[in-house]
Amino acid sequence: MSQKINILVVDDEQIILDSIRKLLKNEDYEILTVSSVNDGLEAIKKTDINIVLTDLMMPEIDGLEFMQMIKKDNPKIPVIMITGFATINTALQATQLGAFDYIAKPFSKKELLGVLKRAAELVRGFSEVTDFVDTHTPMVEDTIKAVGDNSWMMLEKSGCIRLGVERSFLRPIGKIQSIYLPAKGDELRQGGAYLQVFSADMRAHTILSPFSGTVVEVNQKVLDDPNTALQDPYGDGWLICLKPSRLEAERELLGL
Repeated sequence: MSQKINILVVDDEQIILDSIRKLLKNEDYEILTVSSVNDGLEAIKKTDINIVLTDLMMPEIDGLEFMQMIKKDNPKIPVIMITGFATINTALQATQLGAFDYIAKPFSKKELLGVLKRAAELVRGFSEVTDFVDTHTPMVEDTIKAVGDNSWMMLEKSGCIRLGVERSFLRPIGKIQSIYLPAKGDELRQGGAYLQVFSADMRAHTILSPFSGTVVEVNQKVLDDPNTALQDPYGDGWLICLKPSRLEAERELLGL
């Protein structure tokens, strides 16, 4: 995908629309702003929209309903929620329901660019799969999906599974003292511990592996600086890549 990424911004507050347009003025994006869900739906029909950035709390139709409308006909458009501090819990639910991520007000230019960069990489990844995947190769889920109570997964084109942890798990922990991840080549079994996080008070917090398989990659960024990397749990804060050994059977057990 060589052309610019088209971003639709939907918010009923003009000051937010103006602020986002100003922040992205010199970036490599085409920005379209509208102040209502209905105008947003019309824009998606008429324009090749790649990413949607929408306020969560809007009159008449809220961001969650809007996202469901988008996903019905355009399941591959990443939807990013804009939320106020008081609605963080709802935003966490939004990621479970299919939102790519959320960004809380007031946000900085760096925070905005960070989440848009990851969404743009996902959009370009969709394009590459469409252009180059072998027609005899089963299509894979190249979007983040919640699995279990505290984990997310992404089934990649290679057949490997990228695993990460939900932001809702990390938030109560606070400052991380140390972290444990398996090493490349380790064998994991479904239900076995694969992540342990030790908080500043040295309490251990554990995540169980949703799948069995062999670890083929470990995110060194998380090992080197977990507090920084895990601020972006759906991007730079991914944990491991796993070559699954019993994927279909275990997906069935998980209801995926």
